[in-house]
Amino acid sequence: MADPNNYYVQVHDQEQLLRLPRRIAADALDDIPEAYRAAYVEEEDPSRGFRLVTSVADVIRDGSAQIAALKAQFDGLKTKYETDLATAKQSRVQDKIDAALYSTCKDAGVPDGLMEGAIALLSRDTTFEVDESYEFGGGTVIATRDGRRHSVEGLVESFLDSDEGAGFRGKRRAAPSDGYFTGLLGRR
Repeated sequence: MADPNNYYVQVHDQEQLLRLPRRIAADALDDIPEAYRAAYVEEEDPSRGFRLVTSVADVIRDGSAQIAALKAQFDGLKTKYETDLATAKQSRVQDKIDAALYSTCKDAGVPDGLMEGAIALLSRDTTFEVDESYEFGGGTVIATRDGRRHSVEGLVESFLDSDEGAGFRGKRRAAPSDGYFTGLLGRR
């Protein structure tokens, strides 16, 4: 049976129905939830208070539900954006680390067929970070192994000089001999 004195509205975030009196005294408007106050219009005789326009209350209910749904959707998109951004940043950092390891190993003479294995061994027990503090944003990769910080070049060199890295040495560039420098001086 319908209640002639009240109008009940299902509010999106509440289990119980919201009871809106069909007529209220002027001083009782403050007792109505703020969003629904616009559904009350002043009676022709202001001393009689306000009356509820149910169609306006329905529009407020539906609009509030849509706003809540859009807010939830926005919050979900915001969270997804932050997650995607963090993933992209981490991927960019990993790409810089991989590129630094690859180019340094290549320059040190590690054969292409052994490159993946050398990088895997270098990465084991090593943490890498990219220092983005340089002005032009290239990002310097810094390796930490055994509690000490190394450049990637230093890490690769010490690895290749170790017994573990012996099989990855390949053809390493030899330092110029004294004869090379003497020859340069003689050309003057």
